[in-house]
Amino acid sequence: MKHSQHIQLHVDSIFFDELRQLPWHIPITEWNAYGVQTLDIKRGISRHVVIFVKTGRFSFAIKEISEEISKKEIDNYERLLLMGIHTLIPAGYVVREEEPVAVRTPIGVHYEENRISHTVTLLVEKVLPDSLLYSRNFRKENRQKIWDAIVRLFVQLHSNGVYWGDASLANTLVRFEKQEVPFVGKRTTLMAYLSDAETVEIHSELSQSMREADVNFFLESMDWINEDLNASGILRDKLATEEDKQYILESYTMLYNTERKKKAFERLTSLSIDKFLGSVPNPSYVDLFIKHIEEHRWYMGERLTRPLSLPEAARNWYETVFAPVCEIFRRKGVINFFPGKTAAELYIEIMTHKYYLSEKQGYDVGMAAAAKDYLARFVGAEYKSAIKQITKKISTYFGSHKKTSSV
Repeated sequence: MKHSQHIQLHVDSIFFDELRQLPWHIPITEWNAYGVQTLDIKRGISRHVVIFVKTGRFSFAIKEISEEISKKEIDNYERLLLMGIHTLIPAGYVVREEEPVAVRTPIGVHYEENRISHTVTLLVEKVLPDSLLYSRNFRKENRQKIWDAIVRLFVQLHSNGVYWGDASLANTLVRFEKQEVPFVGKRTTLMAYLSDAETVEIHSELSQSMREADVNFFLESMDWINEDLNASGILRDKLATEEDKQYILESYTMLYNTERKKKAFERLTSLSIDKFLGSVPNPSYVDLFIKHIEEHRWYMGERLTRPLSLPEAARNWYETVFAPVCEIFRRKGVINFFPGKTAAELYIEIMTHKYYLSEKQGYDVGMAAAAKDYLARFVGAEYKSAIKQITKKISTYFGSHKKTSSV
C-alpha cells in the first residue's frame, strides 16, 4: 500500500500538537500496530469506523467519514456549543489524500480525487453508550429518568431552532452530572448529549411538523436499537414499549410548552427562571409566577403611589418574597422532604395551597399558615417540631416586612 504524504489538519490550536503526532497516513483501523494508544471503550452502534485514542494530554474519538460531512459536523458542534446545547466538543477534522481513483468512462479513463476525512472530538468521560445502557433491565422509574434526559435535550434543541435530523438512541450519550440548583445546591442529574451532528440543521425556528418529524424518528429508533441488541446476542426485555413512547411524547409536549413560556417570561420580566428560580416542569407554573409578580406589582404600586414596570416588580418580588422564602426552605431543610423538587416548584405548590385555603376560610391565610398546613399534609406528623420552626421563621420574616411584601 502506498502511504500518502498529503495530510491536512484542520484542528483547534489547543489540540494541534497532540493530533499531528498521530499516523494519519494509514487507516485508523491499523493504528494499534503503529504504537498508538487506543482505548477499549464500550461504544454505541455506528455505521462508520470509530476509534478512541489517548495521546498526550487528551483523549479523542475519531470517526472516519467524507471531508464534506466532517466540515459540516465540526461546524455544527461549534454552533451548538455556542447555544449552550449539550453536545461533543470538536477538536477539528483531518484529511488524508490518497492516490487518485481511476474511473473508466465511454470516453476513456479519468481520475477522481480520493480524500478520506476524520471527524475528531474530545472524548466525553463517564458516559453510558446506548449499547451498554439499554441492554440493562431498568425499573420503570429509572427508564423514565433516561427518557427525561433525552426529552430535555430535544427541547433544548428545538427551542433554539435546531433540527437533529438523525435523532436516535445510537446518536445519544448520557452521563451523570452535578448541577447547581437555586436554593438547593448541587444535585446529580442525568444529562443527554447529542453525539452525532452530521445531519443537524440550524434554523431561526422550527415548524411544528419539523419538531414532530424529529421526535417520531427518534421513537422509531427505539425499535431499531432493540433489533440491533437482539442481533448482537444481548437478551433483555423489550426497550421500545408503547408506554415508553407515550411517556416521551407527553413529556416532550409538556416541557416544550414550558420552555416557550419560560422564554416569554424572561422577555417580560428580565428574569431567567432556570438561573434565579429553578427549573419547573409545567407551563402552568410559569403562568402562576407571572400572576404573583403582577399582584406584587399592584401591591408595590399602591405602597409607593407610583406605577412599576414589570421587570422592576419582578426584581422586587424576587428579592423580598421568593428568595427569602426559598432561603428558609434551604436553611431548614424543607427541600429534603421533597426529593427531586426544586425550590421553585415547592414555592408554587405552597402558594397554590395558600390560595385554596384562603378561598375556604374567606380571607388571606398568609404564607406561614399555608406552609404549615401544606407541610403537615405532605411531610408527616413525625416532623411536627421541624414544621413549627419553619412556619415560625416564615411568619417572623414577613411580619417584619409587612410594608415591602405582598405575601
